[in-house]
Amino acid sequence: MADALRLRRHPQAAAVVRARARLLAALRERLGSWGLVECDPSPLAPVAGPEPYLHAPLVELPGLGAPLWLQTSPELGLKRLLAAGVPELYALGKSFRGGREELSRWHQPVFSMLEWYRLGHSTDALEDDCVQLGEAAAAALDVPSPTARRSLSLTAALAAHAGLELGPLLDGDTAAFAAAARRTGLTRCRDTDNATALLGRVLVERVEPALAALPGWTFLHGWPACVAAMSQLDPADPRLCLRVEAYMGGLELANGYVELLDAQALAARWDELTAERDGRSPPRDEALLQELAARPPAPTLGMALGVDRLAAALTGSRCLADVLPLALELAEPGSDPASEAPCD
Repeated sequence: MADALRLRRHPQAAAVVRARARLLAALRERLGSWGLVECDPSPLAPVAGPEPYLHAPLVELPGLGAPLWLQTSPELGLKRLLAAGVPELYALGKSFRGGREELSRWHQPVFSMLEWYRLGHSTDALEDDCVQLGEAAAAALDVPSPTARRSLSLTAALAAHAGLELGPLLDGDTAAFAAAARRTGLTRCRDTDNATALLGRVLVERVEPALAALPGWTFLHGWPACVAAMSQLDPADPRLCLRVEAYMGGLELANGYVELLDAQALAARWDELTAERDGRSPPRDEALLQELAARPPAPTLGMALGVDRLAAALTGSRCLADVLPLALELAEPGSDPASEAPCD
């Protein structure tokens, strides 16, 4: 039997709506002050991103015949606009993710995402962007702005908080990394797991809980190429990619890249990622690849930030439902739809 779902209304929905309106306005004002242009790419498209760990919901509209996908982020649409000659831009709106794991304390299948692109070569600039956006958001929500910040390599974070070396993953020896993880007590790490799954498990069970004790922003850089997605590889060490992730209170808020915009290299990466997927895969975005080949953008940085998570982290909330006027949840028989959010 399928689970019963409902949209739960926050007990203080009116206050939440007003706070979110201030938050969104503040983010737009800050982005506009940087000269970024707001765009609103379609959330429904005949293509979707290739990342195997993201599940774009499939939609079939009567009369159209061809399948469509709700977008897991505005990335593909924004990159087509980069190729059209808009070098610095952003989108602020809803994104969609399928899968049972997308309905939990810190996940909603429909959520607010801010994604922006600007000219640049170094993810250090994206870290500065996050801090400035956090300041604007905190002022809008009338909460203290985080002042502490630190930038750590993933190598250093794994050594300090998990007692593990990144080297085996960089060299493709997932079994050695899994065995080392089991020796530290991470018994669910199996030799048959792929690199992405192993790294994710170590982050969730060891690194993120340790980061929760640190005030303010933490930025992790120096990620292995296995999680490059659509980022460039590090020319100094191609085992690494030019990616950064932003955390606050141990909660992942954002990830960003030095973008891979070379059409030929991106097509090859797309095929590599699609090969890792289980089941039906959306088609490759041939229009994007053709447009990038015809008009390659200048070196570009891109960052995607979960707006709901940012609000929750700044306000010390227990879960995403605390900062949403309407939140999707499993419906308990006989429960009150206006009751306090279950954040367990």
